Amino acid sequence: MGLGGVDTMLASRKCGMGSCGGAAVATLDHQALCLNHFLSHCYEKLEGFDPRGRKFSAEPVDIASMRAFIEECSRKALDISLHSKNLTNLQRGRLLDILLWAGELFLLLRAPRLTLAQSIASSDDLLASRAASPNL
Repeated sequence: MGLGGVDTMLASRKCGMGSCGGAAVATLDHQALCLNHFLSHCYEKLEGFDPRGRKFSAEPVDIASMRAFIEECSRKALDISLHSKNLTNLQRGRLLDILLWAGELFLLLRAPRLTLAQSIASSDDLLASRAASPNL
């Protein structure tokens, strides 16, 4: 279903976060969210999934639910960026950042030969080599 169908369903809905009265722009995790809450929810969940981040825990994760959220988050971020008319440059930048971050995480999930610990080590090595190289 394109955003046009979703947009008409959400047009009369309000954000489902607490006492927020903003208009819902998308549903994520079965909850209608305004743009600000959509962005913050995506960032929070992606940060929790990212093995390179500080909030990553060593507890087992449900790869299928991670993949489903990453796909839903990126699809909705793309829909919002393509179909919303009054976005600021900052909001467009955040949506693009979410798309790029979700893409990186999806690639990490698709690399079966790498463990999460190995991906952390390789990203640390890449950062160190970039910092040492004067040409980059």
